[in-house]
Amino acid sequence: MAEITKKVLVLAFQTTKGKEARLTINVPKADLDGATVGAAMDAVIGSGAYGDGDLAAVKAGAKYVIQEVEEITL
Repeated sequence: MAEITKKVLVLAFQTTKGKEARLTINVPKADLDGATVGAAMDAVIGSGAYGDGDLAAVKAGAKYVIQEVEEITL
């Protein structure tokens, strides 16, 4: 049986130069809804704190990424 070993939240932004920048949250709160995640992404964009000369400008998407491990019995 597979076991979840890691779950991260990946926030994707389009930058001021049209590239994609991703912000990974390693220990996200469980069961976040779209409105909550969207508001957090708006706060990141509004702060101007993410990016190095190529700031996050537009929300491009968000997703949970789940890593599973399944043991093989020998």
